[in-house]
Amino acid sequence: MKKWHRRILRFVLGCIGFFLSFLLLDFFFPFRADVEYAPIIRYADGTPMYAFLTKDEQWRMKTELNEITPELSKAIVEKEDKYFYRHPGVNLGAIARALGNNIIHAKRTSGASTITMQVARMLYPKKRSYGNKLLEMFHAFQLEWHYSKAEILQLYLNLVPYGSNIQGVKAASLLYFNKFPDQLSLAEVTALSVIPNRPNSLVIGKDNLTIVAIRNKWLQRFGKEKVFPSNIIQDALQEPLTVSRLNPPRFVPQLALRIRKSNPNSFDIRSTINPNLQQKAENIVLNYSHTLTMKSIYNAAAMIVNNRTHQVVAYIGSADFSDIAHDGQVDGVMAVRSPGSSLKPLVYGLGFDKGIATPKTIVTDIPVDFQGYTPENYDDHFNGNVSVENALQQSLNIPAVKLLNKVGTTTFINTLHELGFRSVWEKQKKLGLSMILGGCGVRLDEMAGLYTTLANGGNYQPIRFMVDSVRYASKQILSPASTYMLTEILKNLQRPDLPNENVNAADIPHIAWKTGTSYGRRDAWSIGYNNNYTIAVWVGNFSGKGNPVLNGAGTATPLLFQLFNSLGNGNRALENNPPSNIQFRQVCALTGKVPNDFCTKLVLDASIPGVSDNSVCDHMKEVYLSADEKFSYCTTCLPTNGYKVKMYPNIDPELASYYEKNNIAFEKIPEHNPSCTRYFPGSAPIINSLADGTTYLITERGKQQLQLSCAAANDVKKVYWYVNDKFVGGTEKEQKLFFVPDATNIKISCTDDKGRNKDIRITIKFV
Repeated sequence: MKKWHRRILRFVLGCIGFFLSFLLLDFFFPFRADVEYAPIIRYADGTPMYAFLTKDEQWRMKTELNEITPELSKAIVEKEDKYFYRHPGVNLGAIARALGNNIIHAKRTSGASTITMQVARMLYPKKRSYGNKLLEMFHAFQLEWHYSKAEILQLYLNLVPYGSNIQGVKAASLLYFNKFPDQLSLAEVTALSVIPNRPNSLVIGKDNLTIVAIRNKWLQRFGKEKVFPSNIIQDALQEPLTVSRLNPPRFVPQLALRIRKSNPNSFDIRSTINPNLQQKAENIVLNYSHTLTMKSIYNAAAMIVNNRTHQVVAYIGSADFSDIAHDGQVDGVMAVRSPGSSLKPLVYGLGFDKGIATPKTIVTDIPVDFQGYTPENYDDHFNGNVSVENALQQSLNIPAVKLLNKVGTTTFINTLHELGFRSVWEKQKKLGLSMILGGCGVRLDEMAGLYTTLANGGNYQPIRFMVDSVRYASKQILSPASTYMLTEILKNLQRPDLPNENVNAADIPHIAWKTGTSYGRRDAWSIGYNNNYTIAVWVGNFSGKGNPVLNGAGTATPLLFQLFNSLGNGNRALENNPPSNIQFRQVCALTGKVPNDFCTKLVLDASIPGVSDNSVCDHMKEVYLSADEKFSYCTTCLPTNGYKVKMYPNIDPELASYYEKNNIAFEKIPEHNPSCTRYFPGSAPIINSLADGTTYLITERGKQQLQLSCAAANDVKKVYWYVNDKFVGGTEKEQKLFFVPDATNIKISCTDDKGRNKDIRITIKFV
């Protein structure tokens, strides 16, 4: 073998040995670029909204590859390491030159660190020495082995120091120029490129003249070496540097914290927030909240959702984030609070879709007992017969509870779960009929999602806080016909911000809206929508303290309409066009049912074909009377002559009982023919003093009494009571009777004077 062949072989073997040694060392001593970045949250238009510090309290934000513009890349590489794209991490020629200069001058006169070596040093800083320099070179080789040139340059730009606690070009861009890196001019890029060499002596805002001088020197060098066109260089040389360090962007703090928590591995996030609408909304909520402080109401929260995109365009977690005294840092949008009556539209919508009711259906608003639960209205007043639309508009409690009882609490809870209500689903086993009046926990964003669904014809999609968030498939929660009926009802509520004479407010756009006030006046809600936006408002105290002046209509609704009025073109009139699957029909005004021959007053009602009830009206019934009208006949005892026929109101037994107890006059059917003993069809009595299947505690055995009372049909005069099939006594139907229980399992029977009977069973526990 020739001598030069042996030299080539030794060189090749040496390279292979070096490479294998490198791989072995790299395996046992891995070097990874584990860098902690703090996320930056942007507004929807891309401008900065909120910047975070890292755990080590550095302003270090990740510059993404697409933010590294050609100008930024060229300027940094030309200044710091012009052979960056040609060497394997270490520039041996530069090291030899630097070593020679240092030996000749007996001191360190120049360095030879490549960008890759600088990255290695910034990742794991060590005291400068020749040994550490060799280690730095080894780490540079490792970086080049595991990362691309673009990724190494990205690491450099993310770690390079800019004085104080600012690291990386992205943080420097924001804190000095209020821009992102891809928005910087060549002059700004070059100015930032000179600072890392002297971060403590070149401080923007303090040493601008010096920075400009050094910047221009480098710009001229870029021009000589034709890195950039001469005209661009000339423009950059003329650009002044008048900036100083800015405060970091810290806007919409509660939402920013929420987004960061839910996206721990994302570092540059674009929210859906519209900066102009957000600023308007914040000012309105803050100013309105100030007017409530004199009433000891300190907190408010609000959301504005774009109905078409389901994106949140304004998010106010509290009126004043800096108000430490009143827990201003609490996020009221995510706080679980009692909804009061603001869930009622959903149960009415479900009732429409199940055919239980239509807007003109008449329901009774009278005292009722659901196995011991006796709801009352907000004003402690009962209205007797009311239409469903009036019951919802007046936010009457008893009709809503009755409707929920028919719809079913399980169906209602499952629907809320489909709408994203977490607390309701988690506590479903503890919830009952009271949840329709506020006996459950909800969040403001959940309520906004519900009403956004109403605004979209019953079609639900989760509301979105980030532009790039996943868009889930939509779900049809309510039918378009049902939501059309709800919107027609809710848009006709009297607005508190308009004059009583509606003619004076004809040009002011309509919205559909609903209020809610929680038990103890701890929470005031007002939520409304038009075609473009849904706005949800909560007012109260984060401490949970109630306030006698707090209520949805008077406290939260004025803020709701101030926010709507600030929307400009977004506050257009609500257009509610009937869907194809809806039908309009004439119904009896007294029952909301299909008219009968005796129905004289008709109204137009909306219904769902094939779903809505088509029962014929029965509010009147034909009664056979004696000639003197003192008693009535049934078909069995009807004489062949000497009688007359008359129409009487067919009043529900519960309503008749309510009328009698409250001395409300109504037309009664005369007593039935006393000589007739036949059984009569019709409504049996309703026992309303005790609840079927309920356990009652008795503390004084043999002394404590239980009450017996009932509601009976209009044609009933007397009722008869039995306990465990033993006669207890007979009374007028509106009178009460008492008995002393002596057994643990008791059957109670009530029979009216027509022979109609009702049984219930209760359990007695003696304590």
